[in-house]
Amino acid sequence: MVSKIYWQAKIWAILHDPPLKTLTTASQFLGREGAWQELDCMEGWSSPKKSNTTQIFSTTWLKEHIGSSDLIASASDRCAVTQLKSWQSSILYKKNGTGLTITHLLSGEKRQFTLIPELARLLETNQKQNLTLLESEPLEEIAHWPDPQQVFWYLWRCYPELLTQKLQPEIHLLPADTRIPDASLWSHVSMTSALAGSLAGYYQDDHTYPKYKQQNSNYSRPHIIHFSFSPVQEVIKFSRKMRDFWAGSWLIHYLSAKVCWKLANTYGPDTIIYPCLYQQPIIDHWLSNKYSDLAQFIEQPKNHQLLTAGFPNVIVMVLPNNGKNSADPKDNPVYAAVKLAKDTLQAEWRNLGAETKNSLDRSLWSKIDPKTWDSWLKCQWQFYSAGLPLGCPEQNLKQNPSIKDPDNSSQKIDNPEYSVWLDQQNALANPLEPLLSEAENQFFRQVFDLVDDENEPTSEKPGGYYAYKGLINVGTWWGSLLDQLRSELDAVKQGRNWKIPTVYGPRSTISGLGPVINTQTANRDNHWATEGDTQAFWSKQKGLFDGREELNATEVIKRSLHRILLKKILGVTEEKSQQNYYPDLTSGVAGWLKQLELQGQLSTIDAYNSHCQIILDKFNWINKRELRWGIPWITKNHNNWLNPRLLNSGWLWEDYPQSKTSQAADAEVLSELKQTISGFFKGDNNPTDWYVIAAGDGDGMGQWLSGQYLLPYENYIAPALIRRIQQDQSRIPEHFKLPLQDFLQIKKRMGPSTHSAFSRSLLDFANRLVPYLTEERYAGRLIYCGGDDILAYTNLWEWDDWLWDIRECFHGAPDPQEQFDNDGDYWSPKLNNTAEDLKELPKRPLFTLGSKATVSFGIIIAHQSVPLAISLENLWEAEAEAKKHQYRDRFDKQQIKDAVQVRAIFGSGNILKATAKFQVFSYWRDLVELANNSTIFNSGLFEQAVEIWTQHPAPHKGIKDWVKVFCSRRDVLQFNSQDQKQRAEINQFQDYLEKFISESWQQNPEDKIDREIKNWLKLAAFCLRNRDIQFHNSPSN
Repeated sequence: MVSKIYWQAKIWAILHDPPLKTLTTASQFLGREGAWQELDCMEGWSSPKKSNTTQIFSTTWLKEHIGSSDLIASASDRCAVTQLKSWQSSILYKKNGTGLTITHLLSGEKRQFTLIPELARLLETNQKQNLTLLESEPLEEIAHWPDPQQVFWYLWRCYPELLTQKLQPEIHLLPADTRIPDASLWSHVSMTSALAGSLAGYYQDDHTYPKYKQQNSNYSRPHIIHFSFSPVQEVIKFSRKMRDFWAGSWLIHYLSAKVCWKLANTYGPDTIIYPCLYQQPIIDHWLSNKYSDLAQFIEQPKNHQLLTAGFPNVIVMVLPNNGKNSADPKDNPVYAAVKLAKDTLQAEWRNLGAETKNSLDRSLWSKIDPKTWDSWLKCQWQFYSAGLPLGCPEQNLKQNPSIKDPDNSSQKIDNPEYSVWLDQQNALANPLEPLLSEAENQFFRQVFDLVDDENEPTSEKPGGYYAYKGLINVGTWWGSLLDQLRSELDAVKQGRNWKIPTVYGPRSTISGLGPVINTQTANRDNHWATEGDTQAFWSKQKGLFDGREELNATEVIKRSLHRILLKKILGVTEEKSQQNYYPDLTSGVAGWLKQLELQGQLSTIDAYNSHCQIILDKFNWINKRELRWGIPWITKNHNNWLNPRLLNSGWLWEDYPQSKTSQAADAEVLSELKQTISGFFKGDNNPTDWYVIAAGDGDGMGQWLSGQYLLPYENYIAPALIRRIQQDQSRIPEHFKLPLQDFLQIKKRMGPSTHSAFSRSLLDFANRLVPYLTEERYAGRLIYCGGDDILAYTNLWEWDDWLWDIRECFHGAPDPQEQFDNDGDYWSPKLNNTAEDLKELPKRPLFTLGSKATVSFGIIIAHQSVPLAISLENLWEAEAEAKKHQYRDRFDKQQIKDAVQVRAIFGSGNILKATAKFQVFSYWRDLVELANNSTIFNSGLFEQAVEIWTQHPAPHKGIKDWVKVFCSRRDVLQFNSQDQKQRAEINQFQDYLEKFISESWQQNPEDKIDREIKNWLKLAAFCLRNRDIQFHNSPSN
């Protein structure tokens, strides 16, 4: 068991700044610490900030080493401004109604934070006492808990949430530093605690930690570790049913979450930098089960939340090395953690295999050949890891550019060790350009020289020794180290020798990979099976399988996952209302029904249910209990609506218990089923004909994390401080102004705290906003959302609106449906919005990726006859091609990504492919929306536009005339001069068409302009035509 000192270091770090520090209106209160001394489990600990510490630990280890955790977490962000005295640079909460400025950590957009009136009044008097009281009250619950690990979990997971509940929801946005308010205090102290633990070391014995006056320089150093496993896409895309697709995504999520949970229980949840574990439903579930005392403070996740995947296959950690050489694995947590991750994943995979096999028919599955089960599962996963120390191990964690002249203490000279120190850090991190740049280096030297004398520790600032010494530190290279680490992990992957095992005998009929599960054939050497053997085995599997398909072991686990997941794997009770793990390929009909409901066409919905009931009554072999929608909006609002699978003869026939003796009788039943269903509809359109899946990925997230896309510091610093630097000579002396103004023009770095804040903030987008937009605002099902990656099932009627809303949400633009404000690139539910479906969202600003971030999407609209595996293959190809979409703007600058590619895959195998920048897509969407909501326009109009454009394409300057002539010669566009509404719609159509063609011309490569214009017009015709569903003997819709 690890020493309590490891956890004490982390507890001190997470409370080294009190959570309400930035609400103070008096600078003399800024130096206080959180109430860690009130905790019994902290007995024997001393603060690295205080000079009058007890003589227990080595002073160098405690103050210089552990105390550096705060400075490293802040990295170079505060180098310049922290050199100024507090009365010069501190930005305090303003009681005049302006409060504090909060800066978006990527885009630099600003929003204001103000206290609610009750809190503002409370802090008008006895401010320090009242702030301390508010912070200490939630700690009373844990004051006497003896286990420091449990206390740390409470502080990391429950404490911030309890404060926001008690005070006001926006408290979680309070910045770590009001001068550069781009990262929340919670993210900063979480990163500080991860670094403090890594600097302290992970030892079993208390005596291993350096004691007072003990000489030891071989202290533990932080290492950044990347751990990954594969294959991922192959596990997901080799799917025959939506059940397989969902299960593949969830398996990756579950295995990654299990690894994170095991690591968090060993080293602390703060050590997992990505994915952030805070408020993750599955982590909250396990945490509540482990610590019953914490369960009362954590909102228990709903089963539906547990069934949505969100963990990636990449894990980034900060871990101690216990002072060990990089080649020494003994007692080195860096090596131990990677081994723990591998062992945990393999153990959980074996458990999933065992539970799956136990859930199947034992009379058949107890006799299967172990080589087709155990041997294949053992070879399923390949692991990769890479690690780098945070800073050159042979150098100090921090360094000053200048030192006092030993011959003249009033003068400064260059520190001869500083250049060597810089070179060593650059050699390790390998940044795109060496840090610091010459201009930047000179700037820091100048600032340090100007203020170093004034920042010596004094009785007025007892924390001076801790706070100011060595502010240029290894955290400056954080972004570059992450970039280098990704490169090293890629090199590890490129050098792998892992291959899919060779299979002798029949392979999976779904993927073509792996041996088909078969019974053990004792009379054959080497356990080889024939096609006849496997067909005989799988023909007996009717039910969960169709009796014709033949699967490998991994595919069997995917197909069976829903049977074991909640009760056996997660240990929760299965609720009937939550049995919708995944949608059916016909469940997209929910989008059509929702649109009908919004339009008030309830009689058509009644007709739909009536026709479904006819099928149920006429064909009594249909198992109604298996007909689940898998669409949350249906489950929540209309659980009594019958499943659209009843209107698709192909999927119903798969469930039919076919006769073994009379194929003619079977054919007769199938013919009757087809005739009955086709007789319901006018024309050839059936609402179950098409299914839609989507994949999206943020553009250049690696570049954001490395800091390449960040803006100059002036975009992130509080405006009040910028004004002070530029104008206020009474506070900022003239000789400070030039170096500080130079500092404002330097590009901001992605430091450790900013990275932690970014990782944590992604949870708002992935766990709150995307699920709401997909499953509440629209009738879709989110399959996976981890940070900036999205996999979703949507539908023919809503996919374009859903896509646009997701894209606008991603970069913090105004909400198209006006339910959210977007102040400061955060989405906040509007206070006057009474929508029922918004009540489950937190009543606070929710993070988006900001106005500078973009996302690219692939969308597949496939006919039901197109196998899902083919659609999924096309899905990732479409997303990749969207990211490659490029053109040169009017400044001859290449514009890439920020695009969508839509592929409509027909039953014949033909594919309609349309690619566009989102700006072009917005105009196309306007055209389609106008046509959807009007009786004037139809699919034929767009087909005519394609034909005319093919015959007479227009040059760029002639687009306006081309559109005008085209519209003037269409009979449907000849408006009645007395009908003002009709005239307005036709004018609007002409305007939208002109903008769409014009933008297409400007935002496509020259050789693709003609093709893309025609293909998007074809796609518009396709959507309008297939969205038009009409029943016989029912109202027109």
